Amino acid sequence: MMPKKRILIVDDEIDFVKMLQARLRIEGYEVLVAEDGIKGIQTARKEKPDLIILDIMMPGLDGHSVFDTLKKSILTWSIPVIYLTAKTGQADELLAMEKGARYYLTKPYNPGMLLEMVKSALASDEPTVRKEGRVLIIDKDLAFAGDCEAKLKQAGYDVILAPTAEEGLRSARGWHPDIILLDFQTSHDDTHASIKVISHDDSLKDIPLFILAPLTIMEKMDPKTAHLEKFIAKPVSYGQLLEVVQSTMRMKQSREKTRRQ
Repeated sequence: MMPKKRILIVDDEIDFVKMLQARLRIEGYEVLVAEDGIKGIQTARKEKPDLIILDIMMPGLDGHSVFDTLKKSILTWSIPVIYLTAKTGQADELLAMEKGARYYLTKPYNPGMLLEMVKSALASDEPTVRKEGRVLIIDKDLAFAGDCEAKLKQAGYDVILAPTAEEGLRSARGWHPDIILLDFQTSHDDTHASIKVISHDDSLKDIPLFILAPLTIMEKMDPKTAHLEKFIAKPVSYGQLLEVVQSTMRMKQSREKTRRQ
């Protein structure tokens, strides 16, 4: 028998939570509860639920701050989140979706709609054997690169690592990845040269290239540098990284489909 999916509700309205908890249990889910943002983060890290239903207005940390913290941790970044809140403003909904929330639903809510959102979020989080694409990570920080590799492989991507820019360029020419992630500090003085080589090499120039670097370094870079508009700030949010990779792959596949037509 398949184990029950576990859902964490992070909300300070006790009566509301009891009703929602009962509804979800009737549907066969195991339900965990945290009455504020800090306890929500602690419970998520400890229990690693399959889904989080998150309120915005709570004592201490609000829902947006909780979401940001979850997405920055390797323990919780991949857990899908549904916002369920009394805040009806469009600005909050847009902010939630930009952050990577799976759905945004306002109170009072439609129970049937919420259950459909729960089913959809859990179904889309199932592991897949289909290969989504190939990602080359060029980074001398092997611990960080290894974490990225594990998360991307979990999402269905083939991944290859290279500790130096030189080795990365050789791998790119031989393996021809769909996306390249290049750490700015990996090759120190020749990072600009590496970027230039990739952007002018006929076999590599069409491969999307993302520079990994702290914002303080990005601000000092020459704005005329090729691919400068494509960067991912360190420390990396793994949720954001996956969103960037998935979005880039969708755009690339769409362009390829258009060319074939």
